[in-house]
Amino acid sequence: MKPLDINSLNVEQKIGQMLLMRNPIDQDDFDFVIELIKNRALGGIHISHKYVKDNYYVKSERDILDKVLATADYPILICEDMEYGYPKGIVSMPYQMAIGSTGSEELAYEYGRITAIEAKKVGYNVVFGPIVDLAENPKACCVGSRSYGATKEFVARMAAATIRGYQDNGMIVTAKHFPGFGESEVDNHIGMVYLSGDEQKILEHEMYPYTYAMGHADLSGVMMGHIMIPKLDPVYPASISPKAVQLLRSTGYNGLIMTDSFAMIGMTNYFPLPDCHKLAMAAGNDMVMTSYRMGAREAYGYMLDAWREGMVSEEQITSAAQHVIEAQNKTLKPAQKSELDDNDRNITRVMAEKAVAAQLDGVDTLALDTAEKHLFIIQEGVLYKDPVSGAIKADKCDLEVATDVLKSRFKNGDFMALPEFPVKPQIEHVLATTLKYKSVVMVLANQSVSYTGSSDACQRMVSIIDGLREKLSAIVLYGCPYAAREFGRIKRIVYGFDGKECQRIAALALAGEHLPVGNLPISF
Repeated sequence: MKPLDINSLNVEQKIGQMLLMRNPIDQDDFDFVIELIKNRALGGIHISHKYVKDNYYVKSERDILDKVLATADYPILICEDMEYGYPKGIVSMPYQMAIGSTGSEELAYEYGRITAIEAKKVGYNVVFGPIVDLAENPKACCVGSRSYGATKEFVARMAAATIRGYQDNGMIVTAKHFPGFGESEVDNHIGMVYLSGDEQKILEHEMYPYTYAMGHADLSGVMMGHIMIPKLDPVYPASISPKAVQLLRSTGYNGLIMTDSFAMIGMTNYFPLPDCHKLAMAAGNDMVMTSYRMGAREAYGYMLDAWREGMVSEEQITSAAQHVIEAQNKTLKPAQKSELDDNDRNITRVMAEKAVAAQLDGVDTLALDTAEKHLFIIQEGVLYKDPVSGAIKADKCDLEVATDVLKSRFKNGDFMALPEFPVKPQIEHVLATTLKYKSVVMVLANQSVSYTGSSDACQRMVSIIDGLREKLSAIVLYGCPYAAREFGRIKRIVYGFDGKECQRIAALALAGEHLPVGNLPISF
């Protein structure tokens, strides 16, 4: 595999290098993508298991990945979200806030290193991350437990360590989401995000983790967020704003700059997709990440039109393509090793042991009497009708590991499930069941995910907590710790974050087999 020579590419090929395609939407689109790659006219592709559905034209993302790798004779960028490690790896990683809770830059480095080794093994070479948004707004569901913490200095140190772990193993990172979602509680998959600061505030606050990573980790890539900064640019959000891109470049940064996905409704409700692609190029982005709902031919066509219509010069296109090629060349660096070993697997266990945190109120010990008869109320997912197929599907909550550990330790305990969004008969049944118990434990989970608008606990669940307060011995909370701010005074709260190892360790802590040492990197 040879690096591309910018001088050997014509302008159409250079524009193709600026395109970051998503999973092909059908076979015709897949064929066109392969033709682009053969013509050295595609800079990168996001190949994700999330978008390969039951009725997809391939069985798995592996079918796409293998064909792309077999076709490309240059180091095309192959990207994936890896916010909890490589998604199909052999180890289970938590979200970044768990690493933040450890307070360990060494473990932050290992997070990047281990993820990179697993990703590189199968062909990925770009990670969409790490997230350097500041988790300073409890309602920011786009941030939450995806962030390392609330303060800029802490996030900067942890992110830089993770970036070094990735880049030492031949991965390109895309620190995101510039300049940062932390202030806003709006989910940009749904609506437009706004920041109140002016240029100076952005430079000193939101931008601090980026400039720190430039100086301490040789930051290789940045992802521009769909974020309005009216005091900087009252017309365009950062992803398509020349002023925002220039602000980033004004720091001396000369690495890769790409947009966030143009699949987000909060962006395209304001700016049509053709305009998004064209304005992103004109703003100075090196790569345009298109929507996973559209094909490569359409996206590439919009970008060709931007040049033909005079919105972007060939000189600017050449500069962008050169940044893409430089990033591609960096991915030729091999990982430090090809396989994880037992020591690597042990590190993920140490992450969980040092991450799990606890909070006591009016009691001296976290551990519950395992011989006592407790009622465990375990949150489960909900059933829903698929909006396309009409089939009934389950939105899994996936607390099986925690449940199994608790059942194995609390032999006399009783267990019942309660959906994350319970209806009246379910609530009444649960409350009636609790009447014969002196001790109730709730095991809950709150995810920071797109299109949900919040990482908080459902208000019906909070009402149940209020009703059971006198006999509620403990809450084990997985996912976003900010959800606990609505719980009120609880005798014991165990913060288990995310990931199977964290599930296990948090459950063991309640049984007295682990002493939590984590320190929440947020406050409320």
